[in-house]
Amino acid sequence: MAESVVSKPARAAAPQRTSREKRSVVDWLRSNSVYIAFALLVAFNLAVTPGFDNVYALRQLLFEAAPLILIALGQSLAIGTRGIDLSVGSMMALSSSVIAVAIGLGQPGAIVTAIAVTTLVGLFNGSMVTFLRVDPLISGLALLVAGRGLAKVLLGGSRVDLPSGGILGWLGMQSYFFVPVVAIIAIVIAVVVAALVRGTTFGRYTLFAGASRSAAFLAGTPVRRTLLGVYAISGLLAGLAGVFASARTGAADPNYIGVLFELDAIAAAVIGGNPLSGGRVSILGAVFGALLLQVLDATFIMNNIDYTYAQILKAGFIVAALYLQRAGH
Repeated sequence: MAESVVSKPARAAAPQRTSREKRSVVDWLRSNSVYIAFALLVAFNLAVTPGFDNVYALRQLLFEAAPLILIALGQSLAIGTRGIDLSVGSMMALSSSVIAVAIGLGQPGAIVTAIAVTTLVGLFNGSMVTFLRVDPLISGLALLVAGRGLAKVLLGGSRVDLPSGGILGWLGMQSYFFVPVVAIIAIVIAVVVAALVRGTTFGRYTLFAGASRSAAFLAGTPVRRTLLGVYAISGLLAGLAGVFASARTGAADPNYIGVLFELDAIAAAVIGGNPLSGGRVSILGAVFGALLLQVLDATFIMNNIDYTYAQILKAGFIVAALYLQRAGH
């Protein structure tokens, strides 16, 4: 009788351990879903898609991914504060237009001016969120419309060719071992932003502001200064992304550059493990989220899938990925 009494807890513990192990496996799959999905999609293309294993296809993919990586980084910081920045696509267009207007300063001067303008707009966005207490969704939406409109006004709504050669030509064409220089710069910046988040007080303040704004205020965290910095950085990175896109196309085009990029930036950030509830920033996840979306686009193009159907499939993929991320938190 004594043996049977003792053995009951032992028998009950086994199913509990199995259940915990299953939950831990599911949690691991959810937290690493972006990396798993990226690996599976690449493997699928290597097996099925003609020409995907060509180094020139990889080079083109990285050229296209570099601007998206940059704005996904800024978006991740904004989302980490429980905010959002819908203006990034329009800031890319504004940066492109400013380059064309300021090209008389020389290419370096025009690039610096463009990035400075979008950084100031980002600071203005942060000011509305911080001091006027405008919802980030509303302020970003306002600047999405105003930024694109200003970009078109600066160039009269027209595409303007930029000078070939110089820094713009170098950014638009140069590769090292088939890796575009813009992709190298984007990855270096991602490493810097990751170090900023993980190893500085600014990074900790960003996470505090997202976890609980009121608690951060009570703890003496400089929330206002942190939010200003986050949106200024987002504007700066969007401006640099606009420089990359303009260099690649060889023109300033306010009607084309950055269109719908804000949606891909949000998707890349959230798919990469940055919850919209804030308080967490995953820079590596955002980078792989951007790469995943770019590979997905390349998959549709290289398999001759009609653009309309491709967008529907992409939307379905994003919704599924976001659902998995939400379920994991």
